[in-house]
Amino acid sequence: MKVSLALIFALLAAVSFAQIVPAPGTPPDAQAAQAYAFAQSQAMMMTNQAQLQGMIATQASLLNSVEAQSMFLGMAASLQAQMENQQNVASQAASINAMQQSLNMQNDLRVQSAIRNMRSMGIENAAAMQHAVQLASLDAATTFGRRNMLHALAAQSSGQTTSDPSEAKPAAAEAAPLPVEPPPMMIRPTFGDPLDVERPIFTPASGTGPAAYTVSIRSATHYATIYYTTNGWTPTTQSAKYTGPIPIHSKVHLEAIAVGPNFIRSAVERADYEVRNAPVPVLESTVAVPEDGTLRAGTPVRVAFAADVDSETAAVGDPVKLVLDEQVKLGDTVVAPKGTPVHAALTFADPARSGVPGDLVFEIHSVEIAGKHVPLFGGETLEGIKGGKNATIKAGMTAMAFVAADTAVK
Repeated sequence: MKVSLALIFALLAAVSFAQIVPAPGTPPDAQAAQAYAFAQSQAMMMTNQAQLQGMIATQASLLNSVEAQSMFLGMAASLQAQMENQQNVASQAASINAMQQSLNMQNDLRVQSAIRNMRSMGIENAAAMQHAVQLASLDAATTFGRRNMLHALAAQSSGQTTSDPSEAKPAAAEAAPLPVEPPPMMIRPTFGDPLDVERPIFTPASGTGPAAYTVSIRSATHYATIYYTTNGWTPTTQSAKYTGPIPIHSKVHLEAIAVGPNFIRSAVERADYEVRNAPVPVLESTVAVPEDGTLRAGTPVRVAFAADVDSETAAVGDPVKLVLDEQVKLGDTVVAPKGTPVHAALTFADPARSGVPGDLVFEIHSVEIAGKHVPLFGGETLEGIKGGKNATIKAGMTAMAFVAADTAVK
């Protein structure tokens, strides 16, 4: 009898850590409801908050849209509060804290999604990015009706055009606090060996045109999703998703991957394009601190490598030499000149082997501005050229970091 009971408890424990993946095409609200029902049944077998929170976080990561994740986390907050009451190990304040943690996770998802959306549109203007982060910190229902207006405003402030100029109206001013907790790290994971998914094909191939034109990308693998970058870094599933022809207005280095079911991916495909006599884009040279002296969470800051990094000799945990690629000013005062050291380290370093290219992934941590520690988040992935070449980050390559929490630098 003891043996059979042990087997039953072992089976229950195994079931409690199972997860449910939504079927393709399931609407966000249906995904959230399905995930909550499943989580609720598992919660009955949990013995502590750590198990419950781990299960909730894992289940949320399987949902395939930010809206579904946000709705599910809101529902799951009640499970956390119920367990607190059932175990009688926390007061009412602790239950409220559990709910607040879930709400913070929702806010982090919205901020992360806003930054990714802006970057996928090619918009990294500081003012436009700040508008996006501030809007993302509002309630999801409030943001829904204003999303198109924000994108039009952001595109206009970055010198781009919108499909409907009449939409480019300033969003109504709403006093809303910016997030003070750092959003999830935007580190782009490496995928390692290229697997059995057909590589993307560019049309046209690399070349130079007399005027602006577009590049189409496709993969022969059925249902593959294509992700691409134009900033010199290797694309991953957190890069811009290909949804239509990419406009080429100047000199562009395009990289793309095709990702199939279960995140099986193709080799990286690369191409260079140029429009003859096109003006060279002018990069921003200054990050402006607001008059109150507080550098806001979500503010983009461009950084640059001051030395080469090679996957052949690099190791996980190695610091990398990064510096600010633009000055930070408060009014007329430069509080951090261009070239100020930025703290960053490698989180992945794999040399080339047996025809497989090497990989490097780095994470940006912080910078000292006016004697104040400013937390940053951000990072990129670089994969070597197919054929077994090492990944080499060259001095001068740039990347974007983001302020992780409101920080007074006055």
